[in-house]
Amino acid sequence: MYAQFDIPKVSRSRRRRWIAAAALAALAGLAVVAALTAPDSAAAPREFPCAGSTTPSGVVTGSGPGDTTSGPAAILGFNYAYYVHRSADRARQFLIGEAVVKHGDWLQSGIDALPAGTRHCVTISPLDTFGDTDLWAVTVTEYHPHGEPFAPRQIITTRTVDGQTWISSIARA
Repeated sequence: MYAQFDIPKVSRSRRRRWIAAAALAALAGLAVVAALTAPDSAAAPREFPCAGSTTPSGVVTGSGPGDTTSGPAAILGFNYAYYVHRSADRARQFLIGEAVVKHGDWLQSGIDALPAGTRHCVTISPLDTFGDTDLWAVTVTEYHPHGEPFAPRQIITTRTVDGQTWISSIARA
């Protein structure tokens, strides 16, 4: 009445091999898709918004090398030495001799703890003046290569002596 066909039976071990091969092929396909669609972190550098500027109210923003011609310039110089040169010795060149800043290896230890490639942007706002001493509200935004920006706030005091301005104290705000 009906035709009979000889259909060979597939052994369980052979069937398992086929299932394993199919699963492996599916995983390989997913890996290829993930690799092709993943963002390329090397091709897209982290945005670094720090254009140097000074507002009419005296707020200074920047990340340049600075100098000792003014309070903001000395603060920029200290931070440039800290973040760009990664040198406590260079940063100390912006401190007055009797500066209230921790001594020893503390400064270099802080620099060494920063990930390589950390960039910075400094915002300096004038607070008050007492003779040759100025008080500044400072925010140093750190842009770490693989993390969110970190923005510690400080109160920095500068002193002008013989036409040059130096940092005399740095404190957390």
